[in-house]
Amino acid sequence: CKDNNTPPEEGKKVYTFTSGSTKIAVNAEAAPIVAALGQWRDYAESPSCATTGLDKIYIYPGFEIYTTPEGDRDLISMIRLYDDTVATEEGIRVGATKEAVIEVYGTPDQTYDTNITYEVVGMYLQFSLKDGIVTSIQYA
Repeated sequence: CKDNNTPPEEGKKVYTFTSGSTKIAVNAEAAPIVAALGQWRDYAESPSCATTGLDKIYIYPGFEIYTTPEGDRDLISMIRLYDDTVATEEGIRVGATKEAVIEVYGTPDQTYDTNITYEVVGMYLQFSLKDGIVTSIQYA
C-alpha cells in the first residue's frame, strides 16, 4: 500500500478537481465536499475490503467521488471523470488526445497503450486511453 498521508514534496504539483466552486482532492475529508456539491445523481456503498465500514461512491453529472472510511470519517480515495462535460483544472477532458495530455502535463511517469500516469507523493493522476483518446480520468 502506498502512504497516502505523506505531504507532497516542496514545489511538487498536487492534482485537484474543481466542480463549481468546490475543490476536491484525494485524501480530503469527504463530508464537507459532498455537502458543498449538493445532491448526487446516484449513490452506492459496499463493505470496505481495506478497513472497517463502508466504501461509498457518489455519482454526479460527469464525475464520481469514491470514499473509504478512516476512523469516524470518510476520506476521498478516488475521483473519476467519465465524460466531456467536466475537465481537469488544467483543461483536459474525456475526448482529448494523448498528445494534448502530454503537452499540458509533460512527460508521464508511466506510459502504456491504455493509460498514462502522473505521480506525486501520495496520489496519481491517470488518463485511460483507447486508440490515443482519453476515455476517463482518475485522481487516486
